[in-house]
Amino acid sequence: MVRYLNPGGYDFGSQNFDGYGISYVIIDVAYTVAFLAACAFLWVNRRHPSVQMRNIHLLLLSLLVLHVFAFECMLIYTLNGTFPCQVEFWAMSIYLPIGIGLFQAQNQQLLIVSQRQAQLMVSKHLYKPFLPKSTSGIGGLRYWRFRLKVWWKGIHRERKSQGLILIGFLVQFTVSFVIYNASRKFNHYGVVSQHVSPGQCRRGWEWAPTIIWQFLWNCCFGPYLIWKIRLIRDIYQWRLQTTIAIIAGLPGTPLWLAAVYGQNFTSVSKYWIPGMWFVPGIMTMEIVTLGFPIYQIFKQKRESQAILRALAEFDQKHLDSHNGSNASFISGSLRSRSTTSKRGKMYSMESLDETLSTNSEGLQMYASCVELNGENIVFLTRVLAFNKACEAAFQQNSSLNNNSQLARKAMFRQGLAIYVCLVHSNTAPYPINIESTIYHSLVAIFGPATALVAGAGPNRGSSIPNLEPTAVTPWDNTSALCDCEENFIPDDETSTNSYPMRSVGGKGLSTDPSSSTKNNESREHIVCAEITDVNGDAEAADKLQAMEVPAAFDERVFEAAFKSVRYMVWTGTWQRYQNWLKTERISGTRRAV
Repeated sequence: MVRYLNPGGYDFGSQNFDGYGISYVIIDVAYTVAFLAACAFLWVNRRHPSVQMRNIHLLLLSLLVLHVFAFECMLIYTLNGTFPCQVEFWAMSIYLPIGIGLFQAQNQQLLIVSQRQAQLMVSKHLYKPFLPKSTSGIGGLRYWRFRLKVWWKGIHRERKSQGLILIGFLVQFTVSFVIYNASRKFNHYGVVSQHVSPGQCRRGWEWAPTIIWQFLWNCCFGPYLIWKIRLIRDIYQWRLQTTIAIIAGLPGTPLWLAAVYGQNFTSVSKYWIPGMWFVPGIMTMEIVTLGFPIYQIFKQKRESQAILRALAEFDQKHLDSHNGSNASFISGSLRSRSTTSKRGKMYSMESLDETLSTNSEGLQMYASCVELNGENIVFLTRVLAFNKACEAAFQQNSSLNNNSQLARKAMFRQGLAIYVCLVHSNTAPYPINIESTIYHSLVAIFGPATALVAGAGPNRGSSIPNLEPTAVTPWDNTSALCDCEENFIPDDETSTNSYPMRSVGGKGLSTDPSSSTKNNESREHIVCAEITDVNGDAEAADKLQAMEVPAAFDERVFEAAFKSVRYMVWTGTWQRYQNWLKTERISGTRRAV
């Protein structure tokens, strides 16, 4: 008969297969299965906007490392004396510190995202400049000092912090390796300390590095991060999630120290081993870190379904009231929809278009600071500027009796600026979320040019030079990047018979990836520029000198992406923004009273 509780408890003896020990195993396995299921769900939905911004790779890696440590701690009571002190030393010195370091690194993702979103409103320097080329062999001291300066300034805060954390990991591992091989507590060839009992092995100065590391991350960096994000008010409750996770990790180290060295914890430690004091905090960190984004996924799905139902009700009412009208009225009524449903009033798309064309600063600030998706508004306004610039460029060249191909050359550069800054998955800080077919059609047009200016392949790149649309030599300035005009026009329904920037073939935008190279009837080349390097020398031609403007490029190149992003903004951000404005006005009125 299995006893529920072994009187000896955790006494470094034989394995504890009592009821209490078996309960540990069952709970550990059940919780692990649920944990892995939640991780898999997030990974499957990693393209969801509320998950995509969270650096899902780092998030899951940190949680998996912490979970390995927690899984091990929950088995120590059952394993009892068969669990060696050496394994516990490496778990405490490697798994726990690395897990906490990675977790705190992903915790600052909210701060990083918030800061980058703020840059969308105030800064045009979205990319680091090209590293200059040396014309004198390997270059001198001044050349390499300049390269180092540009490289360091170009690295995002996220990469810098990850680099420092990696250095900390290497230091921690080196110190732990030296201590393990130098102490006789863990081996027979050490030079310090003495062979001790299993209980005494888990005490002593050898455990100091892991205590110091945990103290720095939990008690120093954690509260500092809470202070830095205190003013962020996001709709995803990300700040609340981060705060709870950081606070949950604070009690573990002090309680572990008290359990190891405190005499009052002796009776408690027989059934709740010292390492178990980390487990409640780790479980809380895992639950909130996985639970909050999962909740947001289901919440946004419910909102989307409610919007679709409201639009369906709207269309049904119009079908009933206009039974004999043209069906095109219904299909074209999307822009003027403003209806009321169970979720409240739906604001029309026309009001969104008017805001984008006249005064989008308020919407941009809300999207960047509250919803953390300001790249959508930036894309919409820059495409509107691109449409206006296309019209102006063609009219100017026509009035001067110039070849319209000159306008296409200039507008291709401006379109490339929009693509690399806001669309391309590897060059845009926060690429817009569009359908894969639309994305690949843009890759077919701008991919080869992006490969040239990004210095890698069509799908790779790290450093994008200036794409100033109005500059004569738009590649010679490394201080301003991805600029755009400040005046925008609405995206009115333009006649399909009048596209002055259309390619010679007149086929429009092609979704075939090979269409940009096959049947390319547009033979004009990009304007040559002169690039001066740090040593004062100049390259005879820029990277796009031999690049031909693709035949599929015209002023409608972003039309499909624009409609997709605009619909997403209208059904989500725009509705919440209008409700937020209404709430703020009511709150302001109450404060005034």
